[in-house]
Amino acid sequence: MKFVQLFTRLLAIVYICGLMIFANVNPAIAAQDQNNNKIIDQLPMPNIQKKAQDITKRSPYDTNLEYANESTSNQGLNEIQGTADFDKMKRAPNEVAPPIVSDTKKALDKVGDKLNSAKDDTKNTVGSALDKAGDVGNYVKDKAGDVVNSITDKAEDTVKSITDKVRS
Repeated sequence: MKFVQLFTRLLAIVYICGLMIFANVNPAIAAQDQNNNKIIDQLPMPNIQKKAQDITKRSPYDTNLEYANESTSNQGLNEIQGTADFDKMKRAPNEVAPPIVSDTKKALDKVGDKLNSAKDDTKNTVGSALDKAGDVGNYVKDKAGDVVNSITDKAEDTVKSITDKVRS
């Protein structure tokens, strides 16, 4: 019986190890596919990629008028990219500051608003608590006054009854 359990466990461990090895090797085999390494002409910016590859192949000190002439320079983000995907960039039409500055300003404004709201809530809560404490104080004072009046009345009744007994 112990042999069967040992054999079953050993078989399960071998199976799990084999599965782990297969899972680790499978992506490497898939990456060796030659079709994945080809440049596809349907990329959104094929000309940009081709120009970038041409520039990396030549000497960094050479000047090529094709890339630095008046027709392509000063048209977009840089000489190579030109105006490609310029319309996909997010920006307001009248924005002067970079987006990170406006995003940070919005976040800080939200934090300031939340701090002011928390401050107001704290003031209201403390004021409400003080009002309740004052109400409790007045209630205790009224009840203490009622107790004193009750004791005084009972003391007067007791004095009256003692006086009546002494007279009789």
